[in-house]
Amino acid sequence: MACVCVYSAAMASEQPEPSRTEAGAPHGRTYYGWVIVAVLFAVEFFTYATTGSTITLFFPKMMEELGWSLTQLTAAVTAAGIAGMFAAPLTGPLLDRYGARPVLAGGAVIAGVGLILMMRVQELWQYYLLFAVIGAFGMGELGRLSTPVVVSKWFIRRRARALAIASTGNVAGGMVMAPVAGALIVGIGWRETWGVMAAGILLFNLPLVLLFMRRQPEDMGLLSDGDAAPTRLATASSSGAVSGDETTWTLHAATRTRTLWLMVAGSNFVGFATASVSFHQIPFFINEGMSIQGASYVLSLSLLMSALSRFLWAFLLEHFSVRACLSTMASFRALGTLALVVVPYPYNILPFVVGWGLLGGAFGLVQPMAWANYYGRRFQGSIQGTLRPFTGASRLIAPISIAALFDVTGSYAVGFALAFAVATAAALLFVGATQPHRD
Repeated sequence: MACVCVYSAAMASEQPEPSRTEAGAPHGRTYYGWVIVAVLFAVEFFTYATTGSTITLFFPKMMEELGWSLTQLTAAVTAAGIAGMFAAPLTGPLLDRYGARPVLAGGAVIAGVGLILMMRVQELWQYYLLFAVIGAFGMGELGRLSTPVVVSKWFIRRRARALAIASTGNVAGGMVMAPVAGALIVGIGWRETWGVMAAGILLFNLPLVLLFMRRQPEDMGLLSDGDAAPTRLATASSSGAVSGDETTWTLHAATRTRTLWLMVAGSNFVGFATASVSFHQIPFFINEGMSIQGASYVLSLSLLMSALSRFLWAFLLEHFSVRACLSTMASFRALGTLALVVVPYPYNILPFVVGWGLLGGAFGLVQPMAWANYYGRRFQGSIQGTLRPFTGASRLIAPISIAALFDVTGSYAVGFALAFAVATAAALLFVGATQPHRD
C-alpha cells in the first residue's frame, strides 16, 4: 500500500504546474456561479442529513419495533441503488438540456413526500418501495448527480475549489444532523423523525432551488469562472489545473477510451469499500458496545474529517495529477478500513477517522473532477448519468453483502477486510487512468 502512495506521488511530477490566471467577474460583481455553489451546498446538506449514513441511526429502533433483521433493513439501500441505475441515465441528459432547477425541484418534492410516507411504514415491501423511490428519484437528483454536473458547467479553472465547497454540504449535513437525528429518534421516535426531515426538505430546499438555481453561465450572458471577456477557456488537464481550450467529448467518443473504463472499474471498487463502511460504521460501533448517541458522534467526527478532506484535496488537485490523487486517496481509504479490523476498539476510532475521513474522504470531489477534466463540461450530465449504472454497480451489493456476512459470522471483520482489498485494487487501477487523447 505504501508503494501505491509513493508511486502516485511520483506520477504527480509528470505534469508540470501550468500557469493559471484569475479573471474576475464583470464590473466587480460577484460571479453568479458562487450563488449556485451556495445553493448546491444547502441542497447537499439536507440530502445527506436525511439518507446518507444517518439512515443507519434508524436501524436499531426499526429492528426493535418491526422485527426486521439488519440484512432486511440494509437491502433498502440496494433497492435504491437499482432504482438509481434507471434514474441516472434519464436525469443526466435532462441536466445538460434543461439545467438543474426542474431536476432538483422535482427531487425535493419526491423526497419530501416519500419521507412523510415513511412515517406510516408497516410492511417490508413498503419500506423497500419508498426508500427506492426516495433514494433514486429524490435524494439521487438532489445532489449525487446534479452537484458535480452543475459545478462543472459553471467552473473550469476554479472547478476543484467550487466543487469542494458545494460537495462539503453533504458531509456537513451528516455531521450536524447525525447527533440531532440520534436525539430525535430517542426523544420523539423514528417515525416522527422522518417527518421532521421531510419538512426541512420541502420548506427549505424547494424554495431555494426555485428562486436561485440557473442552468449555465451562458444563459445569463456570463462565461465560466466569471471571466469578463471571451478568452481562451482553460481546460483541466490531468494535472488538475487548466490550460488551453477546453476539449469537448461526446458520450460515444468518451466510451471508446481506455481511461474511461479504468475509471469505471476503479470507481466500482472504491464504491464497494465506501458503501460497506458508510452504511455499517454505526452498527459496527454499536456492536462494539457504543451507544446510539455515541456512534452518532463518531459519525459526525468522521464527516468533519471528510469535510476538511475536500479542501485538502482541492488544493492538491491544483498541483498534482488527478490520477495520482485518485490512487493515493483510494490507498488511504483502504488503510482507514483496515484500521477497523486490526486495531482494537476503541483505539481504532482515531486511525479510522484520519485515514478514512481526513486523508481518504474526498472521493466525491476527486472522481467528478476527473470526469470533467478529462472529457469537458458540455456533456457531463450525459456522460456521468449514463455511466452511473456502471460506476455504482458495486454499491448495490456492498451494504447487503456486509450485512449478510455479519449475520452469518456475528462480526464485521470479514466484510471490512474485503472492503480493504477492493479499495487497494482501486488504487492500482487509477494508476493507469491517464489523460485520454483523441485518435
